[in-house]
Amino acid sequence: MLSLSRNALIISRRLASAAPKTTTGIEHAETTKKTGEKHQMDQKKYKVEDYHKTNVWSYYKKEEDMESLRCKQPSNKKPDTQPKVTKKPDTESKDTKK
Repeated sequence: MLSLSRNALIISRRLASAAPKTTTGIEHAETTKKTGEKHQMDQKKYKVEDYHKTNVWSYYKKEEDMESLRCKQPSNKKPDTQPKVTKKPDTESKDTKK
């Protein structure tokens, strides 16, 4: 009798823990997608014009445009060069001596 109640307890724990007590988030994503498909926003009301001019490759195009403006990355093929500092002639000392 003791083993029967113990087995019943083990089985009841397995059955109780099989279903999650909270939602996994998938249900929310599916309902949000369905709601979004039903309620389309009028795109003429959207104030940012650039939003409609973008596509899948817009981010990469922007990265390509910015590449020429970035600092060059160091390479293991070419050694670093020290910055060259040129000293300007001191004009103040000449004016103060006169």
